[in-house]
Amino acid sequence: MRRPFEARSRRGHAVPRRRHAAGATWEVRTFVVVSAAICAVFLLVVLYLSQATAVATRGYETQRLESVRDELRRQNALLEVESARLDSPARIEAEARRLGLVRAAAVPVVQAEPIAARR
Repeated sequence: MRRPFEARSRRGHAVPRRRHAAGATWEVRTFVVVSAAICAVFLLVVLYLSQATAVATRGYETQRLESVRDELRRQNALLEVESARLDSPARIEAEARRLGLVRAAAVPVVQAEPIAARR
């Protein structure tokens, strides 16, 4: 049976009735606005998450670098103590005695002028 408000195409198939332009425009406009709002909220959430992740990552990296810095400061302090111990005159004298070296009684000083004049 044929419905009174349906139009038929040339081949006899029912063609859906079109709504008036104002209703379709309102629905399309509402759909576009809601879709744009959803996309905007999604983009803001993604931006927030990326920023939060970057801040957390940089925080962990800062903690790691601070621990490396503290370890290097500790090693530097130990090396300064070791250097002071090795540079001490008493240790150098004891090491020289162990190697069989003796302290010179007199240190001859050679003047630089006569050597330079011979050249």
